[in-house]
Amino acid sequence: MKKWNLKAHTSTIADLSFEESAIPEPKAGQVRIKVHAVSLNARDIMVIEHGFMRNPEIDLIPSSDMSGIIDAIGDGVTEWKEGDHVVNLHFKGWDDGAMPATAGGGLGSLEENGVLAEYIILHANRVALAPKGWSHEDASCLPCAAVTAWNALMGTNPITKNDNVLVIGTGGVATTAAMIARGAGANVSVLVRSDMSAEQVAKMGIHTVVNSNEAENWGAEILEKTGGVSKVVNTIGFSAVNNALDACGYGGEVALIGLRDQAGPSLGYNIFGKSIRGITVGSGKMYLDLKHQLEHSGEKPVIDKQFAFANAKDAFNALKESGIFGKIVIQVV
Repeated sequence: MKKWNLKAHTSTIADLSFEESAIPEPKAGQVRIKVHAVSLNARDIMVIEHGFMRNPEIDLIPSSDMSGIIDAIGDGVTEWKEGDHVVNLHFKGWDDGAMPATAGGGLGSLEENGVLAEYIILHANRVALAPKGWSHEDASCLPCAAVTAWNALMGTNPITKNDNVLVIGTGGVATTAAMIARGAGANVSVLVRSDMSAEQVAKMGIHTVVNSNEAENWGAEILEKTGGVSKVVNTIGFSAVNNALDACGYGGEVALIGLRDQAGPSLGYNIFGKSIRGITVGSGKMYLDLKHQLEHSGEKPVIDKQFAFANAKDAFNALKESGIFGKIVIQVV
């Protein structure tokens, strides 16, 4: 089989090597998956280039999100059969409730190889059925970005119909959060940084769009337009927290996901009566709840660009470009 490998002590996209190796065989309790599509996340760049959740002493297959078909089953596995269309679950052992201390860093980090290979081996409890009738490209967008967005919106103080929700940005988590919020019947506003992004958001059927380049105090503008949001999905980082709090109504929550901009001003009185919660992907139960909603809402992820497996380096470089609208997907098959 072919796979992409990040060699030990390397730290650039250019260092990724396209290699051949033997097709692995599943052991007891494991399944083998023929990978069809892989979606990328900003986290992947952090692992490759910035040492995030990386053991520099070992080789690592990158990326954490895939969709594929089970094609071999190890001894003792009864819950799966060959031909099942599945996606991976991000963390090991996080089925429900609070994240366990033993969950690790997720696939494609630390000592856990990722999914950017023609075949992968996972424990039988590390996979879940893809939404019924979905393509591999769409399903590959769910394990990290979509579950993160679900956790932000539904994990604590879940949004309900007619709630006001603000989504910051237009990347994979942001566009997926808008998809989930619309599926829940919420009123969605989106903060963008360009007129082009504003036009793309409007094409999604979202009518409340604010350009942060035209509104320095965008939190106050969102508050005026909506009367206050109950949830902000903050994919930028700490620098956006004060404006995000300004956008919240009483009891509102800022779900903090992004780490791109970690420098921010001190909090003010706008924190009172509101809350900030850090998000780390989510549990297997969250994925199943997400899958159930998507199968009923008909919403689908937004895919910006697709690349062939052999051109994975181009896909990673595209992920670093500004103006990405949705997900980057690599077609393995």
